[in-house]
Amino acid sequence: MVLCGVISVLGSIGRAAKAPRAWPSEPQFLPVTAERWAALPAAEQAAWRIYLESSRALAVTLPVREGWTTPSFQKIEGAGIPGKHSRGLELSAAPEWYASAVAATVAERVVAMQSKAGGWTKGNDYTQPIAGARGGADVWSGGTLDNDATVWELRFLALAAAATSEPARARAWRGACERGLKYVVASQYPNGGFPQIYPLAGGYHDAITFNDDAMVQALELLQAIADGKPEWMFVADEFRKEAKVRLGRGLRCILAAQLRGADGQPTVWCQQHDPLTLRPCAARNFEPVASCTNESASLVKFLMAQPQPSPELVAAVNGAVGWLQRAALRDIGWSRQTGGGSVVARPGSPLLWARMYELGTDEPIFGDRDRTVHYVVAELSSERRAGYAWYGTWPAKVLLAFNSWQGGRAP
Repeated sequence: MVLCGVISVLGSIGRAAKAPRAWPSEPQFLPVTAERWAALPAAEQAAWRIYLESSRALAVTLPVREGWTTPSFQKIEGAGIPGKHSRGLELSAAPEWYASAVAATVAERVVAMQSKAGGWTKGNDYTQPIAGARGGADVWSGGTLDNDATVWELRFLALAAAATSEPARARAWRGACERGLKYVVASQYPNGGFPQIYPLAGGYHDAITFNDDAMVQALELLQAIADGKPEWMFVADEFRKEAKVRLGRGLRCILAAQLRGADGQPTVWCQQHDPLTLRPCAARNFEPVASCTNESASLVKFLMAQPQPSPELVAAVNGAVGWLQRAALRDIGWSRQTGGGSVVARPGSPLLWARMYELGTDEPIFGDRDRTVHYVVAELSSERRAGYAWYGTWPAKVLLAFNSWQGGRAP
């Protein structure tokens, strides 16, 4: 409830708050294994068996950092995570820019950095020449949807191929797109979700990942193809039909994963959900199980963009928007530059939301690297206070858009 959230926030600037707590002792995420999918209904098992076998078969063909021996890459800690976001992938330039020599150079580098699996890792700098193979190949070498990776490369190549006047380059770039699209489709779980890394890497990377819009961006890509957007007209009709099927699976997965309140009504989503049960799960040590506003705002925006929404989709949007409205925090501000990140009283300031809210209480919570959960952001280590977006205005634009979207659709 809003009142709980306001009390918790004010606690960080003077009032008492709950004592920190540790993560629950039971595992906060279980990776996809044969033992787990074998417990599914018989009708679902074959698809999961094929998926897992395909993932493992692909994994053994990829370069692995020394010391990694298992095809499923279960040892994820210390894998050498690459940089945050890639550079040089301009997606909103003027149409003529994609026909420029600069765009062509970037496109050639993107093709050169495509993995054997068909995806891309994150943190590539396409503004600079490629100096040989990427050092320390590891579980990320197949590809990831994290931090815009793979989807942004595909979108850039499609725009560049549509603009170039050189047929050979257009064929090469579109060929890379086709390999990348096959990678995206292969990575999608039978129930429509997407993991963070494919082939499966083990640990929380196997979770259905709403964090950083990983799944939303994959579905938006499939929707652009299914809708026949100009830059994707080269895609074969058969794949366009497949994209529509995959989009439908993804939408059903989003609706099925939506959290429910004590009254049974739909609310929002977690950053990650278990790929088999769809239950909320944790990720990094400072990312506990929680209702998450940033990810949920993106999911609502995506759902509202769907034509001819079903009654179930309308109910999902209405429920999520209602929860976001209740969770809004008033008269406070957040600065990541002040004291390592701090909350300040700021009467009349725009609505603010915590990134994470505790399940069951809807109180803002904050995680630290030692797997402790806090109710006051000032209690976190300075590194975590400044190193994570604990507050933001993410839902604000979604709430404004909802006012016009719901006309004639809300029950």
